[in-house]
Amino acid sequence: MAKITLEKIAEDLGISKVAVSKALNNQKGVSDALRMKIVQHAESLGYNKRTSVSDTRNKRFLYMINQDFFLTPSEQFYSTIFYFLTSICLKAQCQLQIAFLEPDYMIDKMKASIASYKPDGIFFAGEVRKSIIRYIEKMTIPCVFIDYFNPLYNCNYVYVDNYSLGFQLTKYLVAQGHKKIGFVGDIQQTASIADRFFGYQRALQDERLPFKLEWHVNENLEKKSQPLVISDKLSDMPTAYLSHCDAAAQRLYTSLSIKGYRVPDDISVISFDNTDLCDSLVPKLTSAGPSKEVFARKAFQVMNDCIGSKNKTFHVVVRTQLVERSSVKNILDSV
Repeated sequence: MAKITLEKIAEDLGISKVAVSKALNNQKGVSDALRMKIVQHAESLGYNKRTSVSDTRNKRFLYMINQDFFLTPSEQFYSTIFYFLTSICLKAQCQLQIAFLEPDYMIDKMKASIASYKPDGIFFAGEVRKSIIRYIEKMTIPCVFIDYFNPLYNCNYVYVDNYSLGFQLTKYLVAQGHKKIGFVGDIQQTASIADRFFGYQRALQDERLPFKLEWHVNENLEKKSQPLVISDKLSDMPTAYLSHCDAAAQRLYTSLSIKGYRVPDDISVISFDNTDLCDSLVPKLTSAGPSKEVFARKAFQVMNDCIGSKNKTFHVVVRTQLVERSSVKNILDSV
């Protein structure tokens, strides 16, 4: 079926494309009778209006994020998405303002930010408290969650399938000959970390490999000031660690080095997020994650769609890519 365009509708009705655009976008400049005629004809042709960048022109958006997520010194994930989203907004002639969700009186402070800025839409980056999601469900302002998904709440999500990614990275380590694989990350901290952990566990079960509790470092190392306490016996250690994020992998590098372990000769390390930090580490860190620019573009498009179709919700999964660098050793030949 041929694509139905504004030009086609205008030609059929003998009017200008500008008049068609104004009618379909509910703008001033056409009479009610003509607007109805245009809309009815467009619907009869099966015209499917997609929200365009012009729908967001001059609009104001908030980028709300937990203060702890954004201000961690080694944080490069949400800040990079914010950078690209800001650039997209500038090109679309709209504004993006950051606002922090602080731990104390979080909902009250969020309400104050919304009342002060009066946004046309809100991006929430990372996981937020359930009380905030319940409050958001009652709001009329379009909201899009970035890097978060909760099937219990009917909201708009742009996210990574972290369970599948945890499964994929563990399988990658197994393919490199690793059978003793540990995990770094506090699974009580966020759903993303938990999903990655359970994907890792499922891959171990699939390969009939052991899961040892002592190989699970149930901490977010990137937030710890002290190095991890590690066994002096290499035989007690995993041959590889799966780290919940690049910043935690950086701290793991340090903790292993203090004990005299070398990455990847003694212990391999693989991680999630694939931030710029990976290329600055020695050895360079093998990691998997989404393109932050693609994440930002998809989030902006979902916001566009929300503005154009307020009675619909959108769930968009962002694809990830594994970038092999130098932190994983193939030990098949040495086993």
